[in-house]
Amino acid sequence: SRERIKAACSASGKGLVMGRRRRRICYCTGLAFPRLWCPAEAVDLSSCARLIIERRGGPELLDCREVLLAALHRDRIPGYRYNATEDCEFWTNFAQRDRSVEFSKTLDFNRLASLRISEPFMPPLRRNGTGIYIGAHRAAEDAVHFQRRHGINLHLFEPSPTFFAELREAVGSHVGFTLYNYGLGARTKRAVLRLSETASSTVDLEVGADSVAPNTEEVLIRDASEAVEEVLASRGPSVELLHVNCEGCEYDVIEDLSDSGHLASIAQVQVATHLLHREARDLAESLALTMKVSVQRYCDMQRALSKTHVRVWGLPWVWERWTRQPPVLAS
Repeated sequence: SRERIKAACSASGKGLVMGRRRRRICYCTGLAFPRLWCPAEAVDLSSCARLIIERRGGPELLDCREVLLAALHRDRIPGYRYNATEDCEFWTNFAQRDRSVEFSKTLDFNRLASLRISEPFMPPLRRNGTGIYIGAHRAAEDAVHFQRRHGINLHLFEPSPTFFAELREAVGSHVGFTLYNYGLGARTKRAVLRLSETASSTVDLEVGADSVAPNTEEVLIRDASEAVEEVLASRGPSVELLHVNCEGCEYDVIEDLSDSGHLASIAQVQVATHLLHREARDLAESLALTMKVSVQRYCDMQRALSKTHVRVWGLPWVWERWTRQPPVLAS
């Protein structure tokens, strides 16, 4: 209502002017760059939920974007339950991290990503259990946290020879860590890795003396199911945690483990999801192709995970956690 919106604006020290063209938009004046803005707390979640349930779009749905995504993060939209088979394509597009999402306090990337560390695992990770960390990078900070807090033994995978040398220097002497200088994917192959501080990615180029450009390295990618099978053979029949942050390889990893049946042996899955950038004739075409490919791969991964696991929290293009479904007892 107008009074709720006025109260929300007043609470933030802003004045209020109602927009005339769209019922749920308000101006909170006094912003550095005046624009149409309606604080999330001024938008009624139940009203927004009805738009989702009734599959209505338009300006009203966009006005509800922040409050709906915040509720979707833990699947708490009233009267609605996320279905990876039917609804994934809608939410992956709705959750694009444009300015309105990035600058939202409730949807701040770092705030949501921090849950991978701060949020307790249910059920708890078993001490002396096995963890697999794909994309350990230079220092495997998350692995250090998991080992200290939960006492699990971690297998760290990092394909870059440069980053692996730093990784070995940083944590190679830690008890409970086993390091591997290769990445994981859908199949075993040699690839070219484009180096970046936090966003290195493999590219489908033919490896050879002429294919390695500056800031790239030849790397080994191994079939994920084969590598996990080797870990299981040495550590036991189950994995407590699969932790994946590999700038796009997550889709191949999850689908390969699902197809091989190994995903069902993993108690908890945490995965950062990324756009798969594609080149095209111009920027607009490149962005459209990037979203098309990324949405398809993301949703394929979601459907694979939903066969064996339940989503605990998460949003597209940030981090999410999945917990293995309890076994169905025969009657």
